[in-house]
Amino acid sequence: MKNTPIFDYPNYLNKIFDKLKNNGIKSIIVGGYVRDFFLNIDSKDIDIELLGVNSYQELSNILKEFGRVNNVGKSFGVCKLSLENLEIDFTLPRTDNKIASGHSGFLVKTDKNLDFKTASSRRDFTMNSIGYDVDKEIFIDPFDGIQDIKYKLIKAVNLEKFDEDPLRVFRAVSFRSRLEFNLDEKLFVLCKNMCEKDLLFELAKERVYDEIKKIFLKSPRPSSAFVLLKKTGWTQIFTAS
Repeated sequence: MKNTPIFDYPNYLNKIFDKLKNNGIKSIIVGGYVRDFFLNIDSKDIDIELLGVNSYQELSNILKEFGRVNNVGKSFGVCKLSLENLEIDFTLPRTDNKIASGHSGFLVKTDKNLDFKTASSRRDFTMNSIGYDVDKEIFIDPFDGIQDIKYKLIKAVNLEKFDEDPLRVFRAVSFRSRLEFNLDEKLFVLCKNMCEKDLLFELAKERVYDEIKKIFLKSPRPSSAFVLLKKTGWTQIFTAS
């Protein structure tokens, strides 16, 4: 982990950030790109949290001059831009509320007036909630994710809302195996409780497959992930008819 981090990202993104700023929109780099920076891991996928944007259409109109815009994530407030060798997700400030089972069972509300802490509170783990303010050139860390990375600890941003997406259990196990981190005890207990409630059966097989594939391809010891899955009781998903 870097002790005195100097954050870096592709310089050609600045022309996009400048255009967004001229339209009153603040850009904050978030998620895996920031997390991987602290772990000295190369990352090609960049997520940008935008504050102050009025609508999805406004964002799409701004971005289309820079590359190919993909509107597949529109219902979730995500605008995808393909630029150079990067796939960039631009996210409108939003809140997610569970209203039905399944991956799509969320009520997504965008709000241009959300602050970064509120917008990032919907994220799964503290290490994924760190932001980098492009304009101020500072890190924003409302849930102490940098400290958790330092101590190699996977913690939930919000234990009360963590179980809204059961796939997060597989993500927790995957990250623990891939990064060789420890799982927070409260989070481990919650994962077991989610299993007892049979929440894993809400998941589409494709989503589970994607996470399992990451374990095999990115973990130095994939077996450690399956040992942990067995401890939580989530291996039953592989034997269910």
